[in-house]
Order: sequence, then structure tokens, then C-alpha cells
Amino acid sequence: MRFFRLMSVLCLGSLIAMAQTSSSPSQSASPRAAGQKSSATATDSSAAKAKPAESKEVGPNTAVITIKGLCSTATPKPAAGKTASRAAAKPAPCETVVTKKQLGFLIETVRPNLQPGQRRMLAQQYAELLIMANAGAKAGLEKDPKVQEQLRLSKLQVLASSYSHEVQQREAEVPQADIEKYYRENSAKYEQAKLLRIYVPMVQTEEGKPPDTAATKALADKIQQRAAAGEDFDKLQKEAFSDAKSKGTPPSVDMGERRRTTLPPRQADAVFGLKAGEVSPLLEEASGFYIYKLVSKEQVPLDKVRDEIKATLGRERFRESIEKVRNSVKPTYNEAYFETGTPPATAGASPAPAAPSPQTPAAAPPPSVTPAQPATAPGAPEAPKPSPPAPPQSK
Repeated sequence: MRFFRLMSVLCLGSLIAMAQTSSSPSQSASPRAAGQKSSATATDSSAAKAKPAESKEVGPNTAVITIKGLCSTATPKPAAGKTASRAAAKPAPCETVVTKKQLGFLIETVRPNLQPGQRRMLAQQYAELLIMANAGAKAGLEKDPKVQEQLRLSKLQVLASSYSHEVQQREAEVPQADIEKYYRENSAKYEQAKLLRIYVPMVQTEEGKPPDTAATKALADKIQQRAAAGEDFDKLQKEAFSDAKSKGTPPSVDMGERRRTTLPPRQADAVFGLKAGEVSPLLEEASGFYIYKLVSKEQVPLDKVRDEIKATLGRERFRESIEKVRNSVKPTYNEAYFETGTPPATAGASPAPAAPSPQTPAAAPPPSVTPAQPATAPGAPEAPKPSPPAPPQSK
């Protein structure tokens, strides 16, 4: 029963994210004493409002939730003799108590970053969950084979997700020596260049007809030759759009500082192979042609990319560790059973989603027993993403 409650309460984290921090109760002014002057009363009232509410210290074993009428355990059998008579005359109160320590552990497990003002909403939802789960237990649902199977799957999901998170945390601790080695062996990834770029769009013809590829290539050749001769890139970019009869707005030629990984793969090698001041040959893409000028180039210092490399290695190490576990065993399948159905996933594929959790009445929070799988190391910066090959064109 405790496990079912724990699994069900995992849903509270997503619901609490929508809660708003509750405000502190306002302080009322002290009543005016007989014979006091009005000015003194105003002063006393202002002082009372400004005085913060005194916080009351709550011990770890102090009850913070008490549910009257909800028995947390079975009623004990009375002892013999006088004790039995007294127990029969005064039965123990039927209630469930949650202490500050217990609720704190729940918060730490479900929503570690929960704001203090949101505790009441979580407490209310948890109490509702206990009430509904207790009703389900009294109805004998724990003996239902389907409920038992869903509880078993819930346990497997929590174990798998927890192991994945544990591996991710472990592999995120990358030694500095490995970071420095990766930087040396992949120095090309950390070259940074200041670039100018001209985009020559496809030459438009009559409406309803495809663009003129040959005319576009001829226009791009002329633009490239003039760029290599030293003409202004801004001027050439505007002419390229005008001569191509493009209705879009010419993009800015200044790309700022870019890394190799931020360019399309077919363009990166050609661009970063240039020397400072050189202009690239035509680089063709489906949307048109590109012409680059490399203004300057430098190596990004290790200290500026240390966290990025650590995150990259952490992801690689995590993936390798998980693949090692998956490939350590090899499931087999009875083809006589599966031959008419969908082929099962291979050992290295992601596991299929588990059966849905038991439905809960609308009054209780919907259970969710599938914690999110970790994707990247916590706090790790995202790796640079390639820019789209073609600038957006407005109609």
C-alpha cells in the first residue's frame, strides 16, 4: 500500500509547477484604546502593519497534516483483562498524521525546488491522494491482478529511471585531463572566425514556373568575382536580390563570429580553409548560392569551452554506459507468436512505454509513475547548433 501511494504521489511535481506562491496573511491594527489621541492611534496602527509576523518553529516530528477519520494502520487487537476493557471503552482515534520530516522528504523526492508558499497546495493534494488510495485499498483493489501488474510495472519504471539518472550523474563527473585531451584532439571544432556572407537566391521567372537555375549560376558567378575583387558585400547582397527578382528582404552580410559547427557541413570545410581576407568560391545549396569572406580567425581558449566539452563528454559517456548495459543481454522472441504483429524493438532500442496507471477519480490528482528520462547533464550548456543553410525570405 505504501508503494502504491509513493508511486501515485509522483504526479504532484508537475501539478505544483503551476502553483503560485501564497502571500503572507495581512496584519490587523491594534484596537484604539480609550482616551488615546487619534495621531497616536495612527502611529500604533502603522507600526502593527509594518511588524512582520512572528514565525513559529515547527519541530521535525510535529504533525503538519492530520486527517481525521483516516486510519493509517489496522485497528490493533485489545489486550486481555482490564486493559482490554479500557481499550474497548476508549478506542484509539482513527487518524493519519504526516510530520514535518515526512512531508519534507516527500517534497525533496517529488519537487526539490518547491517554494515555501507552495507547500500548502502539495499538502492538500497529498492528503487527497491518501484518502483516495485508502478508499481503493478498502475496496480490495490491491488484490486485483491488473492493479498488481500495474504496480509491478511502476516499480520497474522507477528503478530503470533511477538507474539512468544515477549513471548520468556519475558520467557527468568528467576528469579535467579528459577535457584537455578532447580539446587537443578536436581543436578544429573550436576555431572561431569572423565572417561576411552573400546569399544569391534563385532567379525568379514567370509566376507558376520554376526558377531559372542557369541564370542564377551566372548571376552568382559575377557576384563572386566582384566580391573577390574587393567590392562591398552589403552593396553586392542588395544587387543579388534585385537581379534575382526576389521579393524578400536582403539579409545582413555580417555573420559575426562563428564556429565550424554552426555552419552547414558542406560549407564549413571550405569556409574555415580560407585565410584572413580571402573570399570563398560559390557554395551551392538547394535554395541558391553562398559566398563567404573570412575576415579573421582564432582558436577559442580552453577556459571558454571547458563546460561545453564537459557536457559533450558527459553525454557520450552516459550513452556508452547505457548501451553497454543494454547490449550485455540479448532477448529472443517467439516468432510463431509475433509473426503477425509488429516486430519487437531490438536490444539497443528504447523500451516500449509501460501500461497506463490505474485511473483515479477526478477529485484526486492523476497519477504519473514515469519519471522523465535525463537527456543532458544537469546545468550543462547546450552544444552549438548549425545555422540553417538559407536565410528566411519574406513574401
